[in-house]
Amino acid sequence: MPPFPSPCAQTDVAVAFLRAVVQAVVWVVLLLGVPGVTLFVPLGAQAQTQTPLQGVPAVPAQGLVLRSSPMLEEAISQRQDQEGAVYLQGQRLRVRPDLDLVVEGEASIRKPGVSIQADRLSFDQSQDVVEATGQVRLNRPGSLLTGPKLTLQMDSFRGFLSQPTFELYKSGAYGQAAQIEFVDEQRAIVREASYTTCKRTPGPEWLPSWVLKATRLSLDEEESTVRAEGVQLRFQDLPVLGIPVVTFPLTTERKSGLLSPVVGITTNNGVELTQPYYLDIAPNRDATVTTHLMSKRGVAVDTEFRYLERDYSGQARLNLMPTDSLRNQSRWGWSSQHNGTVDTGLDSVGRVGLGLNLNRVSDDDYWRDFSRSGQVLTQRLLPSIGVLNWSRGNLNMTAQVQRWQTLQDITASITPPYDRAPQIGLRYGQWQADGLDWSVQADTTRFEASYDRIPLASTAERPVLRNGERSFVLAQVSRPWIRPWGFVTPKLQLHATRYQLDQPLDSGERSANRVLPTFSLDSGLVYEREAQWFGRGVIQTLEPRAFYARTPFRDQSLLPVYDSGATDFNLSTIYSDNAYVGHDRLVDNDALTLGVTSRFFDANNGAEMLRVGVAQRIRFSDQQVVLPGQSPVAAGLSDLLVGAGVRWDDRWALDATVQVNTQTDRVRRSTLQGRFSPSPYRVLNAAYRLNQDVSEQVDLGWQWPLSDLLGRRDVATETAWTRTPGQGLGPDRWYSVGRLNFSLTEGRMVDSLLGLEYDGGCWIGRIAFERIQSTVSTATSRLLFQLEFIGLARVGASPLNALRNNIPRYQNLRDSTVEPSRFQHYE
Repeated sequence: MPPFPSPCAQTDVAVAFLRAVVQAVVWVVLLLGVPGVTLFVPLGAQAQTQTPLQGVPAVPAQGLVLRSSPMLEEAISQRQDQEGAVYLQGQRLRVRPDLDLVVEGEASIRKPGVSIQADRLSFDQSQDVVEATGQVRLNRPGSLLTGPKLTLQMDSFRGFLSQPTFELYKSGAYGQAAQIEFVDEQRAIVREASYTTCKRTPGPEWLPSWVLKATRLSLDEEESTVRAEGVQLRFQDLPVLGIPVVTFPLTTERKSGLLSPVVGITTNNGVELTQPYYLDIAPNRDATVTTHLMSKRGVAVDTEFRYLERDYSGQARLNLMPTDSLRNQSRWGWSSQHNGTVDTGLDSVGRVGLGLNLNRVSDDDYWRDFSRSGQVLTQRLLPSIGVLNWSRGNLNMTAQVQRWQTLQDITASITPPYDRAPQIGLRYGQWQADGLDWSVQADTTRFEASYDRIPLASTAERPVLRNGERSFVLAQVSRPWIRPWGFVTPKLQLHATRYQLDQPLDSGERSANRVLPTFSLDSGLVYEREAQWFGRGVIQTLEPRAFYARTPFRDQSLLPVYDSGATDFNLSTIYSDNAYVGHDRLVDNDALTLGVTSRFFDANNGAEMLRVGVAQRIRFSDQQVVLPGQSPVAAGLSDLLVGAGVRWDDRWALDATVQVNTQTDRVRRSTLQGRFSPSPYRVLNAAYRLNQDVSEQVDLGWQWPLSDLLGRRDVATETAWTRTPGQGLGPDRWYSVGRLNFSLTEGRMVDSLLGLEYDGGCWIGRIAFERIQSTVSTATSRLLFQLEFIGLARVGASPLNALRNNIPRYQNLRDSTVEPSRFQHYE
């Protein structure tokens, strides 16, 4: 009697029998062409060898368990592409094993990353070629294409689609063409194409606001670029541009190509056309070349280069005009910044920091004629600085050279500052958590200047020149006691200075010495309590502070003034031991500053909601050390400083500072500024500034949709659009932007900027008028126009830089957006 088979043998026999039955059923279905069938076919032999029925029966699952799946990743892996299943669906299916199959009636074939739908699909298994006819629809992670006929090799993704329409998800672009040739999965060639980002609206008479027509479009999704040949750009069905070749990006990422042009009319340059071209050199390097055509002056080119490396970074900008027709000379401007470290190759030294900031222009009128050249080159004092620094532990050494270019104006001359040629400094200090803090600083500097270029009526009016060297040593020691309830910090300083001059002082000497000690005592308390404000839990603090400083008097009236100047008198500098910056004037002090600050914090998130402070200095003796042209400060009470800041929520903020003369009860200086921003693309800034007997100005800046003013605000549409940041408030909207600076003292407008922006959905139009006061009696005006075609030319910031520079919290109507997911259009 033969033995019974083992349990494992019984399982193998059952699995083999079940597999044979399943395969028989499948082939019957394929051979008979059963309608309404959906099948999936694993790719590769390894998929067929899986035997989920082997072994003991699975234990029933104890509920649903979520697991991460690589199939949900944005990028399709190589394994998914090679081993993923192919899904077939249709009403009728005919197949010849290992040869071909045909699916008819709502046919579709799908594999990871590709979905093809058509009336009829034929699949040549030997060549891996799909032919689709009738309402073909090809969906890929980055695009959707439709047409009457498609031939496609699945593995290499080479083939053709005739008379296609296409949609590119990354850029939101649409178009149609005579034919698309698929080069591979990332590249395609579109012939006789039209391209636009304007979304189609219902109706047969729809025309896109702008369309780019080209004899050939080369799409590269890997590089996210489009190269167009034989280009014609039409706006509102009118031709506006025709060029042989142009390249533009598919997304808002940095890509080489033309940026949006700007057309302007200025009083200095006449009609001006500005066309920038962006060069994406590398992920850490780029450049922008901007050509300016000016009817009054000629042609100018601006070049900006930026770089970012592991050990250094920087940028350089060159503005060049070979011939200025108005000035009859060549004009140029150079500005560059570099910061990094240099390896000395010596282990005992290590790396040395290097910083460069170079600024130079061709002539004195450059700042007046070329306000477009950037914030630095429009100043009349242009610094050029080279710095080397080295540190090891608590020791720090620096060496720098600083030179100034002073742009003179015969109607308003300025005295050039002293150059530092060179300056060498050293600092060493120790700071302990619960002990003495001390430091020693040493510095020697060569100061040089020339007053020959000052346009004065006579040499007698020129200021006294004191070229020479200044060396000083500053030693200080303090002992802070810091506790949760407050702090006490006594500090002692000793300042020793020596001057060695090229020209003699008024006393006839060429050298001078000064040694001064300073003692200060800073102290404060912190009280805290919980409270309720308008139903919100808050934490209120009360922080009184007292600061005393004592410095004896030394006559310093004969010493030169190289780098000293008066500090701004505010709630921060009132608690200091010297009223001047720099080292040429050390004021004689015997003063006590008293102040108190109260702050309110949100009990839930710790954000500061309200801050109020007041402070005043009491002088026990006259201050006799002053800068040239100033009068001594009498003993007694200083001006009273009062400040407040409110940040109740993100929508609005208010800051105010008032300086009151307690002798006359008059406001000497005051600043009041507020901001209201209830939602994106709505901001209103207002400021009032008073400096008694000097200036009084009102400043107003805004960005606001005009639909609010016309009573046509669509809250539902705005809510839908603002869910995606950087996309404006919806199409077909006008925005008003501007900034006005009015002088109440002079009764006239100082600077002004007025503009309108129109969001057409797929294009943005801007017009702005700007007036800048150059001098007391002259001003420069310009009128700027710009069209930005969304998806064709992108700029990181608004091309009208005046909007961003002049309007705090201005938002560009199209900022960088998040790239759509491949599952957003999954089929």
